[in-house]
Amino acid sequence: MIRKSLLTLCFGAVLSAQAKQCPRVEGAYATWQYPLGGSLAIEELNSDALTHIILAFAFPTEGGGLDTRLVDTHINDALQFGRSNNIGIILSIGGAGVNFLNLTKADLNALAKNIADYAIQHRLDGIDIDWEHFSTNEQPNPIESGNHLYLLKRLHELLPQEIDLGTDVEAGFWNGPNYHQDLDIYADYIRFMAYNFTGQWPASFIDHHSAWLYTQMGLESDIPGINSMMQKYPKEKTLLGLPFYHKGFVDGQSEQVSIVTTDHIVEKLVKGRGVDFNSGHAIADNTHWYWETPELIKKKSQFIKDNHYPGVFIWELHQDSKDPDYQLLNAIAEVLPKCDACSAQWQSYPTIYNQGDTFSFNGQNYRVKSGPIYNITPDTSGHEHRFSKIGNCKTNSTFNKTVL
Repeated sequence: MIRKSLLTLCFGAVLSAQAKQCPRVEGAYATWQYPLGGSLAIEELNSDALTHIILAFAFPTEGGGLDTRLVDTHINDALQFGRSNNIGIILSIGGAGVNFLNLTKADLNALAKNIADYAIQHRLDGIDIDWEHFSTNEQPNPIESGNHLYLLKRLHELLPQEIDLGTDVEAGFWNGPNYHQDLDIYADYIRFMAYNFTGQWPASFIDHHSAWLYTQMGLESDIPGINSMMQKYPKEKTLLGLPFYHKGFVDGQSEQVSIVTTDHIVEKLVKGRGVDFNSGHAIADNTHWYWETPELIKKKSQFIKDNHYPGVFIWELHQDSKDPDYQLLNAIAEVLPKCDACSAQWQSYPTIYNQGDTFSFNGQNYRVKSGPIYNITPDTSGHEHRFSKIGNCKTNSTFNKTVL
C-alpha cells in the first residue's frame, strides 16, 4: 500500500494544478435492439453537452473471447459522430449479470488482448470494465476481486497511454466489499454506480434509488465497512453515476418494482396529473414513484464541481426525455458545461520556446521541433517546418488527442 499512497499523492498533486480542467460528462448508450426508452440514433444525441459516449456492451466469452456483435452495429456511427463533435468514444465490457467468474488467468490474459486489439483497431478513447457479478456478498472475495484487478492490470499494460481505462464499482455493505481497494493503481477512472440503493429485494427501503443522502454517503462516508469512494479511491479518479431511469414501488412494497424512463414520469405524472417535476416523488395508481429531478441532478453536479471531482456519467441516454423542457442532460450541462481543453496559449516575445515545448495557436496544439523560437508563429512563412501539429483543442477524442 506504500506504492499506492505515493501514486495517489503524486497524482493528486498533478490534478490540483489542473483544477480548472474540463469536466467529463459521459453518457452510456445501449446498443441492443430494444432499449428502455425506444429508438435514439447516435446522431440525435446532444453533442453540446456530452464529452464522452460509453457504448454498452461487449461481452466476455469462454476462453477469453470478446463478443462485440451489438457494439459493431453502432461503432462506425459513434466514431464519426465523436470525431465531428469532440466526443470521446468508450467501449464498456460486461454489465449487470454478466459473468467473468469462470475465466482463468489465461482466459483473462486473452480477454485483455482481445479488448486492447479492438480498442487500438478502432482508435477508441477509452475502455470500461463493468464487472458487477460476484459469487458472494457482504464480505471480501479475494479471488474474484483479485481477478478483476488482474484484468485491469493487463489492460493497463496493453493499452496505449492515450486510451483511458476505467471500471465501475459500488459502495455499501452488500456488494462494496467485492471491489478491490487497489483498482485505481491501474484504472484512470473509477465509475461509482450511485443509483441502485433501493429496489426489488426484501430489505429495500421504499425510497429514491439515488437519493442525495445515499449518494453523499457513498462518496464520502467514513463509517467503517461502508466502502465509500473516499475510503478506497482518490476523488481525482472518481466519476459519479447519475440515473436517467426511475422506479415505482407497487403498493408501496419492494416485491414488485417498475423501472421507467423520464418520459414516463413526465407524461403520466407531470403532464398527466400536474405533479411538480422537481418533487421527485408521487403516489399514483397504488405505486410509490421516485425519480431523478433536474434540481437533484444539479445538486449532485454542483457537488462534483465544487469538490473537484473529474465529472459524471449517465445510465442511460435512451431513458432521458425526448422533450427538451424535461431533459435531465440539460440540467447537467447547466452546472458542468462542456469545454475544449487546450495547452498553454502562445505567448509572443519576450517568451522563448525551445525544442519540445507545446502551445496552442489559432485552435491548434503545436510542439516545437527546432528552437529556440521567438517572435514568429506557426503560420509565419518559411518557418512552418519548425513546428509539428499535435491535434486541435478538442481533446476528448483520441483522434485529436496527444499527450502534451
